[in-house]
Amino acid sequence: MTETVRRPWPCLLVVLFAAFMDMMDLGIVSVAAPSIQRDLHSDYASAQWFMASYALAFAVLLIPGGRLGDIYGRKRVFMTGVAGFTVVSVVCALAPTAGVLIAARFVQGGFGALMVPQVLAVLQILFPATRRGLALAAYGTVMNLAQLSGPILGGIMATDDLLGLGWRAIFLVNVPIGALVLVGTAVLLPESRSDRPLRLDVTGIVLVALLAGLVSYPLQQGRAAGWPPWMLAALAAALPAGLLFAWHQRRRGPQAALVPVALFRRRSFVAGIVLLLLVYTALLAQQMVVIWHTQIGLGWSPLRTGAAGAGWVLGLFLLGGFAVTLAPRIGRALLVSGCLLVAASIAVLSEVISHDALSFWRLFGCMTALGCGLGLVVPILVDLVLAGVPKRDAGGGSGVANAVIYFASAVGIGLSGLVFFGQVASGGDAHARAQEYRVADAGPGAADALRACVHDRSAAADPYRIPASCRTSRAADPVVAAATTEALRRNFADSAANSLWYPAGAFLAAVALAPLLPRGSGTADAGDADGGVVAADGSGARPENPAGPRVDVPLN
Repeated sequence: MTETVRRPWPCLLVVLFAAFMDMMDLGIVSVAAPSIQRDLHSDYASAQWFMASYALAFAVLLIPGGRLGDIYGRKRVFMTGVAGFTVVSVVCALAPTAGVLIAARFVQGGFGALMVPQVLAVLQILFPATRRGLALAAYGTVMNLAQLSGPILGGIMATDDLLGLGWRAIFLVNVPIGALVLVGTAVLLPESRSDRPLRLDVTGIVLVALLAGLVSYPLQQGRAAGWPPWMLAALAAALPAGLLFAWHQRRRGPQAALVPVALFRRRSFVAGIVLLLLVYTALLAQQMVVIWHTQIGLGWSPLRTGAAGAGWVLGLFLLGGFAVTLAPRIGRALLVSGCLLVAASIAVLSEVISHDALSFWRLFGCMTALGCGLGLVVPILVDLVLAGVPKRDAGGGSGVANAVIYFASAVGIGLSGLVFFGQVASGGDAHARAQEYRVADAGPGAADALRACVHDRSAAADPYRIPASCRTSRAADPVVAAATTEALRRNFADSAANSLWYPAGAFLAAVALAPLLPRGSGTADAGDADGGVVAADGSGARPENPAGPRVDVPLN
């Protein structure tokens, strides 16, 4: 269906509410994760899965979700996604254990992958190309509002214990929104589907899920499990699994493949995919290190963390429009400048934390500067990656790029936990020794009690469970307890400061890859068969299969 709908704006409002719900949910959960972990008595690995499970399911099913809308009708699949997302939100809110919540989040991510791809598909159906600019602007505005409000709302709900629900309110807020979207969709939205015969590549989906699991599960659980040989073997098996998927896609042919294999013959596209992996893995790693340090290490409330961290959305908003305007001419230069600014901002934040000088306004300032750098990167990055892709492959390329973004989010959470909590566990003894002078006059056994408590607290899988070594009479001595608190605080600060160098280095690596991209988002690669490109506003994507939003920034 491509004809113009008589009243498109009310229809657009309905689908934008769904996009808002999905994006807001991501930010809400990230900032509330330590509170959820404390209430459910879960370990660090489980807390990482609260966010990673959603991103992983979303990444695997994003492209199939768009294809299902093409085959069975976008309205039908959209309503299925919204209904499932809403119902599973209730399950998340009622989850009695961490395992139930992780499973529910995984299912919720699957329903989100049915819901979100239809939003841009419907947008392109509702508006002809000549009138699509304002609709895309509305979409971008809603996404920015969701990104800004998610962490703050999550902080308010987790901190203020609204109606006695605590963190559970962050999921229940989806229920009224989802109900309104379902009613509006049923009444206003027309049905549409692809005019071309399409098939779903079930084998390809299974292989993608296998590849994602082989990478993600060891990264999330490896440290906690002590890296058994089978986990290392799983990581090693990811490469042959990827090669098997590539062989299967080539065998399926260009019309039936889940991913257009021809895209990966383009140097700029391959470099762009690697660059997307670097940027979004680093972005999520940086965010999670800050959340863990401020809430667990410093004892900040979720609201304080969310409000200070929201500075990055402000920075992105300040420069995002500027970047989009200049991207067709100097997009690559903007990308390089933005990545350098982000790397510098993370380096400054690392130094502030290492010098024990982190405050609300210092964090807000660093995050705003980081956001300004992201404003030169995020709004134009996917367009640059797709700049040399012919129009016939634009939908497939967009789907691959967005799936990579969400997969990188899950990987970033796993890597950040692996590095950060590994350093916390290994750094406890040194920081305990550094505080022994404070208990020199506290009597015999004080230094031993200090070392034992700090070691066990640092190595613990659950930061909120007090080990037996910290409940002895010597550990409870006020002088020993004060030294223990200081040692743990410094251990978290140094671990956070050191862990931030990984995302800073990833953004610098992205700078090294930038020369492989086109100079601007309107520049086609030489040798394109049709010279077609994806426009900066995304209007070059095929309306029958836009596989997802292009400028989402997951805050899982």
